[in-house]
Amino acid sequence: MLRTATLAFVAVLALGLACGPPPPPPIPPLTPQTAAALLHYDNRAKNWLITIRRRDPSCDYNLTLPDQASHPTVIDLNHIVSCGGRPSPREFDASVSFEYDRNQHAWVIRRFSS
Repeated sequence: MLRTATLAFVAVLALGLACGPPPPPPIPPLTPQTAAALLHYDNRAKNWLITIRRRDPSCDYNLTLPDQASHPTVIDLNHIVSCGGRPSPREFDASVSFEYDRNQHAWVIRRFSS
């Protein structure tokens, strides 16, 4: 009798777990292409790049993304401007913060500062 009750309990528990809500989808990694596209379409980032390219045409955004195995929801990048393959002068420096928006299911720019 005890064995039957235990088996019934385990069966009900397994059925309850199987019919529960699905786990939330994992956060997709932010790719360098997506990050570059977000910067390209952000007005502040686009205008900053235009401004610094007037003074030094070799400048561009250099995005080195961290390992995302832990599925972070926020990625902060500092010193994202390089000029001629070297770090930019201080006056050209910029930083960006990307955030995964769970409502849009997409990465967005949370903050851009120059």
